[in-house]
Amino acid sequence: MSFKSLDIKPSYESGVGDIVQDFYEPVLTESVLYDRISGFFTSTSLAVAARGMCNFIKNGGIMRIITSPILSSDDVEVVEQLIEKKGKIESKELGLDLDALEDAFISDHVKAFGWLLAAGKIDIRLAILLDDNNKPITKERILSAGLFHQKIGILTDIEGNHISFSGSINETASAWTKNDEEFKVFKEWEESYSYYNEDRERFNNLWEGKKRNVVIVDLPHAIKNELIEYSKDFDVERISAKQYVERKRNQASPFELDGISLFYYQKEALDNWKKYGFCMLFEMATGTGKTRTAIAGLNYVRHKHARTITVIACPQNALAKQWKESEVASFNLNFDKEIIIDGTVPNWKSKLKEVCLENGAGFADHCIIYTTHNTASSDSFISILMNNRSQKTVLTFVGDEVHWLGAKTLRKALLPIYEYRIGLSATPSRWFDDTGTRLLEHYFGDNHYEFTMKNALAEINPITGKHFLVDYMYLVSLISLNEEEGQKYSELTEKLSKLYRMKDSDPEVAEAYDRLLQKRAEIIKNAENKYLVLSDILDKMIEDGQLENLIIFVSPQQKNKVLEMLESKGVVHHQLTQAEGNAPRKEYSGLTERQYIIKLFKDKKYQALVAIKCLDEGIDIPSACRGILMASSTNPREYVQRIGRIIRQDKDKKLAYLYDICVESSGALTEDLQDIDAKIRKNERKRLREIAENSINSVDALQTILKLN
Repeated sequence: MSFKSLDIKPSYESGVGDIVQDFYEPVLTESVLYDRISGFFTSTSLAVAARGMCNFIKNGGIMRIITSPILSSDDVEVVEQLIEKKGKIESKELGLDLDALEDAFISDHVKAFGWLLAAGKIDIRLAILLDDNNKPITKERILSAGLFHQKIGILTDIEGNHISFSGSINETASAWTKNDEEFKVFKEWEESYSYYNEDRERFNNLWEGKKRNVVIVDLPHAIKNELIEYSKDFDVERISAKQYVERKRNQASPFELDGISLFYYQKEALDNWKKYGFCMLFEMATGTGKTRTAIAGLNYVRHKHARTITVIACPQNALAKQWKESEVASFNLNFDKEIIIDGTVPNWKSKLKEVCLENGAGFADHCIIYTTHNTASSDSFISILMNNRSQKTVLTFVGDEVHWLGAKTLRKALLPIYEYRIGLSATPSRWFDDTGTRLLEHYFGDNHYEFTMKNALAEINPITGKHFLVDYMYLVSLISLNEEEGQKYSELTEKLSKLYRMKDSDPEVAEAYDRLLQKRAEIIKNAENKYLVLSDILDKMIEDGQLENLIIFVSPQQKNKVLEMLESKGVVHHQLTQAEGNAPRKEYSGLTERQYIIKLFKDKKYQALVAIKCLDEGIDIPSACRGILMASSTNPREYVQRIGRIIRQDKDKKLAYLYDICVESSGALTEDLQDIDAKIRKNERKRLREIAENSINSVDALQTILKLN
């Protein structure tokens, strides 16, 4: 057979047909010569250039490839070595990391290259583009100018017939079936022969170094040898494109994750998200899989659109890393580029721009950017994203612990250009900020999906046969303010009473009211008598041999005194605050200091952690089964988050214990002030009652809570 016996169409579009099965496989089956311009020198570009190679290899085919090295502005020395053919260039210096090839399909096709190199069947040359001053053009400039984006392939069959194909077909395995990528095919023996001749001339001029401002060099021997060594176990039968076709047919459907079915409420949340225009707040209790629900939504967007950028914004870098390394990675979604962009990353602005340009140029169809709320709301982040994104790219925004994004300084992150929006929080309402709450609700379409702590404690997880969250005992201890604290509390309450009725009509009064309220809350939060109760609780745990898996939640003012108490009682402990580093370090086996501390706690090397804020949200320590609330804020979100750290399910975990130290007496208040105090603390009482009602000792806990009224 020959090309003339095949039904070769004048164009192919990945969303309309299967370009591997319809074009590459039959054409390469008949080919003996294959010339290719394949974009940047990366593992993915090599894999795509080699796709459908089984029969081509069996034909004894010869292949020539022109590709361009990935050069940053710091790669001058590498460029000089390439041009002057001196020195030993490593593959990683050109953007090829053979150690990082995890995708079996890409790996097999890269091994095909090594096998062809060893057999003398392939020749690879690198094209280094120069500017008018004969200086190498960096990757960033190539991307922004659109250079080297045109992909060309020229094939010859056994009878000497020729065809070429060219277009913007992406050099990423995951994009072959998407609906906005296409290429044209030109046959030498038909009217399109002039276009074939142009493709042939373009390749030949490059190959022979005749093109102005381009230097052509051979692939360095060190890299050839590394590719050959990597390919020593290559099996030619495994390279068939049919394996890709079968894999494609078995891809997970929308709202599925690698064939793992979602729980009914997760599917329900996503169905509602789709129903209401893909903008929604997922108000789901800690430990019920709201992260997994969001990832299934991202998977849906990835299947639906050919080119996407997803921004996942978290309150802190540690949580962004957890998303990348633990959450998304566990589902093998094979995004083309995943990167952390925030203040901990050197040159993050240039890296963000690079992601946008690579995506727009078609070198990375599906990208995820993990960032922090601060970075996502910064002028630089917004400007780079707005000015460098492709109009073809669909943008998705996931706001984790989304309540923070209602703050005046952070709400700029809520850009209108995000077409898909998911807000995640166990408690999305903002405490004492109705304006911020309304803004969040409006941005996410005024749509909520709720799966509360009460639901999670009552309903059974069909996989484990247990409730989604573990049952807990709620042990409330009541204390009084000392004389000095009581006096300050009374004075602030009197001032609050004078502003109470005016705060809703005058913004300045409202701000003053909130400031006084926070000052008064600090008195309750840091009451001196709490340390006496804490000491008694610790002594009882030690006596019963149960002082382990304990987290003590404290305020900054309480931290040192609590650490001293643990030290004096011989408790093996560590603090966990924002001060602990979040950069990977060798002495922690590649973990961050914070991750290392948590690991030791999980491994029972520490009996207790003393936590400030950084454990309130997102950080998963399911082994923790005892929690002491020293800093009992009235903020319902803080309560829910802290309880969530303790009542997550874990192996052999049957019951959790939550100790709450609350202020019973509010000082020497007059009857009028007692009335206003009751109104102010009404929401606090409500939150305490909800926690008590969901506990397994609800009757006793509620009786204690009622004494606060």
